[in-house]
Parts: sequence; structure tokens; C-alpha cells
Amino acid sequence: MTESFRWTNCYADVVSSKYGPMTHAFLLDVVEPALVALDSQISGLEKSGEPGAPFMQADTEELLRATTMAFCLSIQSLWERQIRAYLQGCAKELRSGGALARRAVHGRWEDIDSVFNELRGISLTEFEEYPQLDLLHLLGNACRHGDGPSVRMLWKTHPELWPCRQVMHLPFSVDATPLTPRLPSIDGVVIPRDLLRSFVRAIASFWAETEYIYLESIERKHAALEAKLIETRRERADRGQK
Repeated sequence: MTESFRWTNCYADVVSSKYGPMTHAFLLDVVEPALVALDSQISGLEKSGEPGAPFMQADTEELLRATTMAFCLSIQSLWERQIRAYLQGCAKELRSGGALARRAVHGRWEDIDSVFNELRGISLTEFEEYPQLDLLHLLGNACRHGDGPSVRMLWKTHPELWPCRQVMHLPFSVDATPLTPRLPSIDGVVIPRDLLRSFVRAIASFWAETEYIYLESIERKHAALEAKLIETRRERADRGQK
């Protein structure tokens, strides 16, 4: 994205300033404590001498995996609601609502980029956070719907999410007929804790980027704002050189 990019500011830009901190708070105050509590239970069962402890540990480990997937879906849902609400607000202000606002709220996810581009003059794909947000959408979809197109795409692009993956069939049957590959199931997906954190960082970074565009798009800037932007531009330039 070029530093000179500007758009027409909306009140939705002001509202969206809370989205990044809100998502970060969800991670710190809800997600992390719940997962740490399950970690503690598993650790305690590992050290337990009770006869049934290994079975309880296996059940708790499966609960941890399922809970992590549920939180991934929750983070994805937060992000989707945020971007749709943002676009609805922009559409109402810039186009007096209508079809574009309805597409923002009720349209297919695949249409969101075109709505964003039409309203803001830039594609979501031009934001550096887009690849991570795109993965979040795909993984969230897989967590929501289970085995299906999203899981197949996920397996093609991120097979590392199946840490126990192995050859699930022989290349040929007993009569030398090639066998049809059997794709792994969503049940084998393990979402690393750091991946959840990276999704939250991507969401927060995206909204920080839109806030930067909003501030740069203010035509008459107060001296304090201009001073802040000078420092922000310097930090951005430093990041770009790394």
C-alpha cells in the first residue's frame, strides 16, 4: 500500500477504532485463561497416579483441541462482524445505504473485497495482513462446517495443521488399481496457540492500518496530529526497510 493513499473519511472509521483492542481483550481475558486452565488440568493428570487418569487426560486433550477450534471460530466471527459492520456504516454514509449496504451485511464473504474496494477505493488484498486474515476465514469456515471444501483447501495450502498426518492409503489396491486419495478430516486439525495469537495480531494490525489512513485523510490536521503522524510515518518507514 502506498503512503499517499487517502479515502473519504466516515464515522465508521471512528467506530472501528475499538475493534482491534476489543479483539485483543478477547484473546487475553477469555481465550488465554481458558486454554491455560485446560493445560493445567492436563499437566495434573499426567502426574496423577490414579488408574483412570490416562483416560481422563486423553479426554481433556481432546477438549483442549475442540476448545481451541471453537475459539478460532469465535475470532473469525468477530473479524467478520467487524468488517461487515464497518462496510455497512461506510455504505450508509457514502451511498445512503441501499444495495451496497445490503451486500456488506448479507452478501457472500467472497463479495466483501469488492464491496470494500468500491467503498474505500482499495482492495483488501493490498493490506499486508490479508494473507493471515484469509487463512483465518478459511480455518474458521472449516471449524464451522467440518469436512468439506474448506477442509480440502486447507489441506492443500496448510497441511502442517495436521501434525499427525500420515499416508492414509496404499497407492494401489491388491489388484493394482490406483486408489482414490482419502483426505484428512477436520478431526485431525490441531491449531497452534501462536496461530490464534497471530490472527488477533492481524486483525488489530488491519484496524490500525485503517486508522492510519483515516488520520492521513483528515484535510485540516491539528499540529498535535501532524506531529503524531510524522512519528508514525517514520516507524512505518523503518518497518518497511526490515
